[in-house]
Amino acid sequence: MLKKLKTLYTARQRERRRLGRFFGAVAVFLVVFLVVSAVYIGTHSGGALPKPETDETQSTDISEPIPEVSGVTNLLLLCTNTEKTDLRFLTVIQINFDDNTYTVCSFSPRESAKADGKFAGFAEHYQMGGVKQLIRAVEAISGITIDRYIASQDNTFKRAINAMGPLRMSFPEQVNYRGEDFAIVLLEGEQKMRGDDLLKYMRYCGALGDEGLQMQSAAIGECFKQYITEKTLSKSDNLYSTLINSLQSDISVMDFKKAKDKLTYMQRMDFDVNCIQYFRIIAD
Repeated sequence: MLKKLKTLYTARQRERRRLGRFFGAVAVFLVVFLVVSAVYIGTHSGGALPKPETDETQSTDISEPIPEVSGVTNLLLLCTNTEKTDLRFLTVIQINFDDNTYTVCSFSPRESAKADGKFAGFAEHYQMGGVKQLIRAVEAISGITIDRYIASQDNTFKRAINAMGPLRMSFPEQVNYRGEDFAIVLLEGEQKMRGDDLLKYMRYCGALGDEGLQMQSAAIGECFKQYITEKTLSKSDNLYSTLINSLQSDISVMDFKKAKDKLTYMQRMDFDVNCIQYFRIIAD
């Protein structure tokens, strides 16, 4: 069975994790998947997603039954720099429709695994064999099977965020960080952030080591809850035309067409978020 291994945190780590919960840059790629899915569903079933009625003489049916769905999907998300020489982040999201959970695990690009007869870091696997070899490395170290992947680059990431609209962030404390090629200052309190600052924040998390990976995972789970809404999906037509050519993914048209029930289920049901350090198959 799949056992989720978690770690204990110091008070400082817990405070950083609370900060991380409010950041959702990575999960925009799942949002893109949902948006494009919604577009294909609308295109192939005779129309776009329904909009709420505004005429007072008409009523909106809110008693539509929730679809019955089951199963588990493992989705790999990654982002690279423009030259594809560096992994900005690498994350696996396990969507479990049986117990309504997102289990999120972020990997260090420098972590090593064996794939295709080579023992190397994830970033090296990506450079040697692209996404496919990277997936085999992730599967080897995690013990799970990746069902689909979604990949992008710095500029695509920022365009996707800007197309979706700024994210509302709440900072319990100020973030002030300067790296080798970027700097970020985020003030305490709530603010709206566009793609450039969100990308910088994810890179900032990556610079914090294992603690930062946990912050990335927490951010992803929180963003699922923020973005998977009827309002977001209602923008699918415009978002589709903006984003579809930006992604590298093995999610096919048939996958989109089959996604209607799962999209509706994810939109209408509360999912718990589990942030874990790594996946591992434990023998019975």
